[in-house]
Amino acid sequence: MTEDKSDPPGADFWRSALQLYQRPGVAAALLALQDRHGGDVMAALWAIVAIEAGRSPSASDIQGFFEATADARLEAAAMRAERRRLKHGDPDDYDAAKRRELAAERAVAAAAPAPATTGVAEPNPLRRRAAVTAAFLAALPDPPDAAAAAAYGKSFQIAEA
Repeated sequence: MTEDKSDPPGADFWRSALQLYQRPGVAAALLALQDRHGGDVMAALWAIVAIEAGRSPSASDIQGFFEATADARLEAAAMRAERRRLKHGDPDDYDAAKRRELAAERAVAAAAPAPATTGVAEPNPLRRRAAVTAAFLAALPDPPDAAAAAAYGKSFQIAEA
């Protein structure tokens, strides 16, 4: 995908992330990663977009994602906590919180390096997934436990090669 000059930063990644999230089973897998293992959905989506673009980002590339998006990811986490707090309250307040969370996630996409051009080209989809999984786990600020590592690996299987 080539970003249109009139598009805001990260528009291609945002569109790709939304398309991925709408595939059957993707939302459930990524929300399980987030809710059960403290995983980062936007980071996983970024890695999946890179995989689908035929790219294999290194641990350094993935650390670059985490650094570039740190403030936006913190804001998204705060908005997610607010939405969860309001889940059983006033429906209008909950809907407003969902919109704020979505806007914060869009800010993550805007701050992120372009996943479709990151890393190196890797034509073999199995090697690409394995390399991205290893690099991603190595780049995480806090090493995940075995269950979280497996959940990230499973989420990268979502990528269509």
